[in-house]
Amino acid sequence: MKRRTAELSADDLETLARSPDEGLRVKAALHPHTPLATLLSLAADQAIGVRRALARRTGAPREVLARLARDPTRAVRCAVAAHPGCDEPLRRLLWTDGDGNVRAIAKHAAAIPHHFSEDLARIARNEAVPASVLAEFAELGGQARCAVASHRECPRGWLERFRHDADAAVRLVAETRMGLSLDTLRAFARHRSPSYRVAAAASLPWDDAEMPALLADSHEPVLLALLRRPDFPAAFYAQITDNPPPVVRLVLATHEALDAAHLQRLLRDPRADVRRRVAQRRALSAEQFAALANDDDDRVKRELAKRPDCPEAWLRRWCVAPSEWLRRVVFTHPGVTPDILVNASALPDNHEEIAKHPLTPEKLLAQLADSAGVFVRGAVAQNPSTPERVLSQLARDADSYVRLQVGRNETCPLSLLLDLEHDPDFVVRRHIVWRADCPLDILRRRAADENAHVRYAVADHRQATAEVLSGLARDGAMFVRARAKERLSGS
Repeated sequence: MKRRTAELSADDLETLARSPDEGLRVKAALHPHTPLATLLSLAADQAIGVRRALARRTGAPREVLARLARDPTRAVRCAVAAHPGCDEPLRRLLWTDGDGNVRAIAKHAAAIPHHFSEDLARIARNEAVPASVLAEFAELGGQARCAVASHRECPRGWLERFRHDADAAVRLVAETRMGLSLDTLRAFARHRSPSYRVAAAASLPWDDAEMPALLADSHEPVLLALLRRPDFPAAFYAQITDNPPPVVRLVLATHEALDAAHLQRLLRDPRADVRRRVAQRRALSAEQFAALANDDDDRVKRELAKRPDCPEAWLRRWCVAPSEWLRRVVFTHPGVTPDILVNASALPDNHEEIAKHPLTPEKLLAQLADSAGVFVRGAVAQNPSTPERVLSQLARDADSYVRLQVGRNETCPLSLLLDLEHDPDFVVRRHIVWRADCPLDILRRRAADENAHVRYAVADHRQATAEVLSGLARDGAMFVRARAKERLSGS
């Protein structure tokens, strides 16, 4: 007859702990009478399930939790972080664990002391901290040890210890800080961890025997580390894999010394952002420009239209393209000519952009001044190249928006300003007053305007005299009086 679980002796539990059956070892780990020595032996069990059960054990001894808090398996450390018997020193260890999930559980289980988080932030920012604080964090989780190893005051003896740390990230920081030897860099180049190969790619000599393997590496950060070296030899472009990852192709697209074979492939790259980056290259041959100019993606053409060396023939062609954004880039190009603007006027959607362009011929501006579109007429009205006779016509426009734009035009003659100051729309009159060059006579007359907003604009004008402001200080509108008094007091 089987004995009850509660009657198992220490020898029985020790036998269960050595059983080849994982389930029996789990039972030994969870039994309330299992001796501490047996629990500590189970903390080193090869089965994750046993160690995880031990970390979840109710009333687990502190010595067991301390050993499991440094367990190589994330699930075990997560169980320790959630254990109610985990004290503050263990919490601190887990708060700085190298795994974000462990840190999140530990932070959720108990509040972090403010000074502790502040000290860790100061170490990470490389600020001066007491040696005792560095020593405390050097014994904590991988995140804390990485910060200590990166700190400028980290003793060399600690760096030597960190070189043999269980955490690969800590070892890499320590190796980098101590100065990597050529043999170490070569070992890094063959390391299975990409972070080590990145360190090797950034520092190995170009003639080293390990360099071809790094150039053929399929991991993006490794190739990027090579390409971002300022001394990258042009002869090495041919050794890069023919189909590198997208991020690498983006970097390659702007390398001026890129070999012709890679560049030709990038011109036909399936990703539009790569072709856009090629269009931003400092120099493009006529054949390369033509290949990109016939691209199906308008964003590639827009990058070409921004180039100072964009040929006039392409600007003339794109000024009537279906894409509105492409046409707008063409109109802002310094090489656009009046002939191109006239050619673009064949498309009604271009009329507003053409009407505001300073190079638009006067004849075309006169035609656009008769447009049915109020915003087109408004654009003509604000164009500094619009002749006076056309401005005079627009100053009598039926829409107040157009008349307002005439009043805002820097080249608007005084005769039109004198007419517009009596405009029936107070917004037009206010814009006349807002002009920095508004004549003093207009300011005096508009100080008696029927609209309070116009009178406020007078009170706010920097050219308003004390005589004008004194009258407005007795204005019927409170906000006008207040502004006039502020101006009189020097505010």
